[in-house]
Amino acid sequence: MLTSLTHIMFVTEAYHVLAHWLVLVGWKMLPRKDLVSQRNYFLIDCGCAALAFLLHRNEYMLPFFILQQWQHIFYYSTWDKSNAAKRVISWSSLDWDRGRWNQIDLVVGTAFDMSIHLANVYLLGRGLPILDIVLGFVVVAILYFVVFANPKLAWADRNSKPDWIARRIKPLSEDQIQEVQMFDNLLSKK
Repeated sequence: MLTSLTHIMFVTEAYHVLAHWLVLVGWKMLPRKDLVSQRNYFLIDCGCAALAFLLHRNEYMLPFFILQQWQHIFYYSTWDKSNAAKRVISWSSLDWDRGRWNQIDLVVGTAFDMSIHLANVYLLGRGLPILDIVLGFVVVAILYFVVFANPKLAWADRNSKPDWIARRIKPLSEDQIQEVQMFDNLLSKK
């Protein structure tokens, strides 16, 4: 039973790594109005990291795991209410029309979260046979096509999106942007 759960969590954590990477680099995102309804993803993400940690119990991960859990509980609790949560939602969406990499707080936060899932994949994978690891990655690749490459879902990239998705993208309000002037000017050439 424990081995089956380890396999499931290995695949789940690898899927989270992929999802975070796609959003971090801007290859696949949702329109903001769709992303706002995905609040429960933060709770699922939090729960998956917790379950993975309970399986591998790597003591060096504990402080990073606690920080990641606080981060997700905060965003879940203040979803589309706090300035920070509004900023995360907007930056993670197709509606974001500002610089991507100069938003250091959002880049570092997403990369940190992705690294927690990546460490969980590594730590869980150490106890799995190589064939199981390969099969786990095949399942993640299949999930990519089922979710992110599915033309019936609203996942798209900024440069090539169907008209029905483009119509869901709206200009962001100042309240949704929650501009941090220092970051917005970071890479500008004034």
